[in-house]
Amino acid sequence: MKPVALHGHMKPVTMVRFNVEGDIVFSTSKERRGVSAWYTATGKRLGIFEGHQSVAHCDVNRSTTILATAGFDLKTILWDVETGAQLNCIEQPAPCRCVEFGHGDRQLLAVNDKKMGQPASIHIYNLPTSLGRDPVKTQFNPTQTFTSSEEICSAAWGPTNDTIYFSSVDGTVCILDVETNKEIATAFPHNDEVRKIHFDPNYYTLITASKDKSAKLLDARNLKVVQTYQNDLPVNDAAISPTGDQVIIGGGTEAQDVTTTGGQSKFEVKFHHKVYGDLLGSMRCHFGTINALAWHPSGKGFCSGAVDGFVKINTFDENYYSSPGASSMWTKPEAAAEVEQ
Repeated sequence: MKPVALHGHMKPVTMVRFNVEGDIVFSTSKERRGVSAWYTATGKRLGIFEGHQSVAHCDVNRSTTILATAGFDLKTILWDVETGAQLNCIEQPAPCRCVEFGHGDRQLLAVNDKKMGQPASIHIYNLPTSLGRDPVKTQFNPTQTFTSSEEICSAAWGPTNDTIYFSSVDGTVCILDVETNKEIATAFPHNDEVRKIHFDPNYYTLITASKDKSAKLLDARNLKVVQTYQNDLPVNDAAISPTGDQVIIGGGTEAQDVTTTGGQSKFEVKFHHKVYGDLLGSMRCHFGTINALAWHPSGKGFCSGAVDGFVKINTFDENYYSSPGASSMWTKPEAAAEVEQ
């Protein structure tokens, strides 16, 4: 493993996200200058996006021209990636937990916490085609709002923008029909908070990360549990390999819970076989609870972020390419280069 440590945050990292090409990774943190962009190959910081007090989540559009960030400071901000300028700031009635561009980058969802007298909600915004080219001075108002009685932790667009999948603190995962604004499927894969959900690249399955010390692979059609990946500590994030039959999970005991649990976190990223669920290995890469994980789009590495403020880009060495569940599409970087030539 060849890790590159990126030390650009002084407070806990909350999110890491690669762009489509994988040459840039974005990270967010619970601090004033809490949004950074990094070159994946070198670890050099491309820039800082200033405008939040504390940041929970981010997403970048397909052309890597617009970045969206969700802030605990009641803001959703759209940024010009190249210049770092704010394109628009959407004021929210409650802390914003999650943002994601819809397919085609014409829509944006934003999740608000159940706080300040507001219900937990998912807001949907239509984005003008001129965004990023011409100044947009008009206020963005949601075209649709879905409310929930339970706190919503994570949300993601379905494969065709007709549905939104979301998870809640009560251990549920639901499918929302965008046209009718109603839940069309609800599952109870966990008995505690489902902190993150992520799809595989083909939208056949999605993986959950839960406080109940497990991650689960769900069938995207009906939310039935396909596989369970058990952990000895709460799972904060999980991700599915885009090229192989592996998943990674990470988490740990929260700092405020160490005295009540009577133990220490190992702060490990664990590798499981996607289909069989077997534990394939683990890697200690942080000095604090791991909050965020993301596979590189090529499948040849992953990125992690933790409470210690570090973002780490990990590139697999040659031993990985012969490991169980590794992609059969390639064997070694050298062999891939020969094929390209």
